[in-house]
Amino acid sequence: MFRPRRPQLLPAPLRARIEASVRDGVGLSKHEWILPAPVRPHELVALGEAVVEWSRLRVAESRRPYGIDQSALAIACAHPGGAPLASATFGVFRPIELYAEGGIPERVQAFMEELSVETLNESGEPVRFAAALFSWGDVARATLFAGPE
Repeated sequence: MFRPRRPQLLPAPLRARIEASVRDGVGLSKHEWILPAPVRPHELVALGEAVVEWSRLRVAESRRPYGIDQSALAIACAHPGGAPLASATFGVFRPIELYAEGGIPERVQAFMEELSVETLNESGEPVRFAAALFSWGDVARATLFAGPE
């Protein structure tokens, strides 16, 4: 039976280099914050602001070869060593969305406001918040524009 070949966007060696870079953590920045129990609503608001400020600093330090400047952000929280209590991803975005009205800052704050303080405080343990920011520009610089192997 004849099966048409699906077109591939990238040549196999280049795709392999990109996949290897992602696996190696190129472009990935991580940070965590620990809120002691009991967590209070105003602490979540302040933490949302801290996450946005950290994201802005990380994006400012990321590479942008030929205008490739997209990033992705994810946040999760859990009691240290425990299962996640909540998480959110904010999709792929451009740096301007870290400053735009209705952009990433408002979405991060909405995530923080939707968290149940009662659930966070149920165990009486501190709550660990972790953020991960991924830069496609850093990956592009390490692979697409790095030159031949």
